[in-house]
Amino acid sequence: MVGAMGVLVAACDCAKGTPMHLALDTGGAWLVDPDELAGRLGIATSHLLSQMRRGLLTSRIEPGRDEDEGRYRVTVQAENAGWEGIFDGSGALLSECALCAR
Repeated sequence: MVGAMGVLVAACDCAKGTPMHLALDTGGAWLVDPDELAGRLGIATSHLLSQMRRGLLTSRIEPGRDEDEGRYRVTVQAENAGWEGIFDGSGALLSECALCAR
């Protein structure tokens, strides 16, 4: 499932218990594990997937510019929670923060 503007939420080969990591699929789309994302948002995975099906989850990937080139800001907004992570070009999470609900 794809949130608006870009992050594909699908099971990926990310190792459980390790820092969050985005993976690229063969088409070049970023993949994020729904269990990891739901945990970051503080909601159940089933609720996250339900919000996606109902169009209540949005996501955006912004490439860094200037001194942030090679990094990506991923912003995900659910119905009552938000999360933002900064990732390097390999998909490793560098920093993250919770966002206020809409």
